[in-house]
Amino acid sequence: MHDRRVGGETLKFGNQGALFMNAMTWWDLTTFSIWSQPWGSAISGELEGTALTLIPASLTTWDTWFADHPETTVLGNDMNIGAYRPFSPTDEFVIGVALEESATAYHYVDAAERRVINDRVGDHELAVFVNPDTRDIKVYLRRPGAEITSDLAPSELTFSMDDDGRIVDAETGSVWDVTRGVAIDGPLRGTGLQQIPYVTSFDWAWEDFFPHTTFYKD
Repeated sequence: MHDRRVGGETLKFGNQGALFMNAMTWWDLTTFSIWSQPWGSAISGELEGTALTLIPASLTTWDTWFADHPETTVLGNDMNIGAYRPFSPTDEFVIGVALEESATAYHYVDAAERRVINDRVGDHELAVFVNPDTRDIKVYLRRPGAEITSDLAPSELTFSMDDDGRIVDAETGSVWDVTRGVAIDGPLRGTGLQQIPYVTSFDWAWEDFFPHTTFYKD
């Protein structure tokens, strides 16, 4: 998901139809520039080289999303073309994180088994959380929010799941709701974490577009 504002103008996009490096391309209705979906940047036309800002999104089941966001707006199809065909989602993908000049990919299967991964991408400490029951994925920086002013507040947090299935940090023992990125109990209660956007992709496709990537290994 990308912010479609460029230079103070909100662009409208459509599916360009052709593939670039085996991935979708868009075109914008203002300049007719062609955009690469994985990069979120224009690869030809007037806006070539312009990059959109990737914004956080959630990959999860509808039931999980609706339980947390009952007033959500749903994009529907009023064209009445074809019938809805349920499908089983694949687990063969990676969670890709690109920050500045660094990139790391986490295989979903491994992340779902671990539930919590504490890692660093470039100069940024982050945590990847996966709930295999709801398929919810979240990525946050491991720094407490700016609202913490105590000199005793840790500059970096290390997360794990305790015996009761709660996410806690080792530094203060605070309990975290990782769906919302907020501490709900303990010394850091009310503190928020900064969410980091990620991309889900086949591993080969992620590596095609981010050849400098590393693949996380414990």
